[in-house]
Amino acid sequence: MAYEIESKQHWGLNLLIVLLVGVLFAVLMIPKQIWEEEEQYRQESRQNMQNLWKVENVFFDLTDSYTEIGENAITVVNAVYDSLQDSVEFYGNQSLTVPPKSFTLNVERNAIVEWIDSTLADTTYQAYWQELVEYVNNVAVDDSTNSGQFAHMLLSAAYDSVKADTTWSGQQTVTIPFTYDLFVGRDYAGAYDTTFVTSKRTETTVFDTSFHAIISADEEDTTALDTLWFPKRDLSDMQFRYENIRFIDTSITRETRWITETIQNRPTKEWLYGPLTGKPYEIRITGGDVQHLRITSPIEGEYRERRYVVFAFSDTSHGFIEDGEVSWEEE
Repeated sequence: MAYEIESKQHWGLNLLIVLLVGVLFAVLMIPKQIWEEEEQYRQESRQNMQNLWKVENVFFDLTDSYTEIGENAITVVNAVYDSLQDSVEFYGNQSLTVPPKSFTLNVERNAIVEWIDSTLADTTYQAYWQELVEYVNNVAVDDSTNSGQFAHMLLSAAYDSVKADTTWSGQQTVTIPFTYDLFVGRDYAGAYDTTFVTSKRTETTVFDTSFHAIISADEEDTTALDTLWFPKRDLSDMQFRYENIRFIDTSITRETRWITETIQNRPTKEWLYGPLTGKPYEIRITGGDVQHLRITSPIEGEYRERRYVVFAFSDTSHGFIEDGEVSWEEE
């Protein structure tokens, strides 16, 4: 009986040890896994912002201005490239129409007229960027925007409709058309191909065969011999150059090499959204005759997710790019 009790005690102790080892492993490994995941999201988000910055610069070269409507910027730069693939004559001054955007608002006639007359009179939309976005989002139906430029287009169209039609109120759908005047340079396709690319570096193992041979000046004269090793790629050339070549041995060598591939990275609308939250980046234009552009991470404050009950995934803003300068360069 004593032996049975002692065996149960050993079994319980062993179980406790296993549990403690498991807890120790979790404490050491799970935070590391979470940190790596945070870093992966951070790098992907910052890469998206850098890609959007490239898109906006190409769009600027075409239109002589930036746009806060990132989807349109991507559509335009891709459409111009595709047009050049279809016709080499698509250069110089061109006009391009992209799909319109529809937005439904709850319109209060007096309120919208009063707000626009008092807020936007004799000023640019950039001066009231945040107020425009908040106003539109407060009256929006099943949608929202984070673009002051688009919000201004919506409210201006709604204002014009209210002024033109006294019955235009309540829930109304506003459709904004987009036509862009472009100047397409002859080098656009080449610039596109070199701008929107990504590099992929992979490790590969290469096997090569080398030949050990004897070369004599004369088939009958064996005193003047020369021996050498050469790779397989030179085999045909060596046989052509030296008639009196005799092979002694072969050797297979194994070498590890890094290969860098350049792959086209065509602009996609996935770049518009932060990979962690799925919310769109804020694209904001400031300035008048000289425009300044800022692309900001959609994370505000601290983002947290509970992981494995006692652990937490947390992150803060992934930064911003302003006029080409990245905020995370000093980190």
